[in-house]
Amino acid sequence: MLPIEEKVYKVSELTQLVKLTLETQFSAISVLGEASGVVLASSGHLYFTLKDGAGAMKVVMFRGQLQKSALNRLENGQQIIVQGTLSVYPLRGEMQIIASNMRLQGIGDIFAALEKLKKAYQEQGYFDEQRKKPLPLLPGRIGVVTSPTGAAVRDIVRILRRRFPGIAIVIFPAKVQGEGAAAQIASGIEYFNNADPDKKVDVLIVGRGGGSYEDLWAFNEAPVVEAIYHSRIPVISAVGHEIDFTIADFVADMRAATPSAAAEIVVGKKDEFMSRIDFLRHNLMRHMEKLVHEKKSTLGQLLMESSLAYFPGHLQELDQRLDGGEFTLNRLFQQSLNRGLSRWNHAGQRFAAFDMGAMLKNRDLQIQNLGTSLAANFSQRLQQRREKINVLDSKLAGMNPESVLAKGYSITTDQHQRLVKDSSVLAADEKISIRFARGMTAARVIKE
Repeated sequence: MLPIEEKVYKVSELTQLVKLTLETQFSAISVLGEASGVVLASSGHLYFTLKDGAGAMKVVMFRGQLQKSALNRLENGQQIIVQGTLSVYPLRGEMQIIASNMRLQGIGDIFAALEKLKKAYQEQGYFDEQRKKPLPLLPGRIGVVTSPTGAAVRDIVRILRRRFPGIAIVIFPAKVQGEGAAAQIASGIEYFNNADPDKKVDVLIVGRGGGSYEDLWAFNEAPVVEAIYHSRIPVISAVGHEIDFTIADFVADMRAATPSAAAEIVVGKKDEFMSRIDFLRHNLMRHMEKLVHEKKSTLGQLLMESSLAYFPGHLQELDQRLDGGEFTLNRLFQQSLNRGLSRWNHAGQRFAAFDMGAMLKNRDLQIQNLGTSLAANFSQRLQQRREKINVLDSKLAGMNPESVLAKGYSITTDQHQRLVKDSSVLAADEKISIRFARGMTAARVIKE
């Protein structure tokens, strides 16, 4: 018996044969399914997957056919009917539909499920703005829950280190798609919330890079949503690309369009913070100088209005004493301020090791308290000086010669304008002057 000759195909020959057979046998088919992984290429060609509960198939619609199609703007989750030819993509040996037309059948099961979940959580208050936590001004430690091998984690680390070198980053590796992904993501969020105080982070970035609705579905599942909702640490959701939305985005304290955007949101540039600190320090010094100047002007006005102006010698001495008190207060304030600024500058060199958001708030509170305390102390000292001035004013007013003359007394001086305290020093017929409260008169001494 003669052996049957074996037919051996090259791969390319077989794929071309299958391609020709499919295109001949299935040249005009209509297929119902749900669109997923929709991508509009820069060439204008449309690529997506058509799927149902048990199978999936790649679809390509070239630009010319897309422009003439009944439906030319396709979105993930839409239930559609695709008309076209069944074929094979030779380079991958992958079966695909080359679409000539498509029309909308209805919202797909996945999209409908997402909308149902979104509505349920919204009604329970999970998306309410008033429950969302503010992000720290400058976190000392940042936690990241994502895949340890994806592009997202590399982008986050690179941008954080560029914007604020030395900042602490803690990564919790988690599966971000497929079975078990939601549980791992939720575990990462709970891990950071239950960490020891010395290992606590100040803010969390939870996310992944782009993908289809199915790829991102873990971020719609209850474990992730509940973990974000109950997190005591502020959470930034960074899932997919700008056009992608998940339930995690709505329940998180802030949504970032991409993981890279999350890294830029969570921390400012170091040089910007240092410039801000210098600006605040300058404003503080200017404010305190203005306060001291105003107090000094008030004190000067008080002295000008005082009746003690009749007694220059006493006023100069008192003014000097008050200036001494003012200089002392200024010196004490400057010393306190310098100590505070020194500690501030020292803290600025240790940004990477501390929660600078809390430190800045604490420093701001201390400076406000210092200003209030100094202002109150200065006002108290000024009031005390004012009371002393009033007492001296009363005493000196009582010693005023004009006050003595007003009581009926007089002042006698000899011809050399010397005060006469004893009549025995006067010679007979000597001219004298007598001063009264109002006016004065000349007289001559008569010796008996």
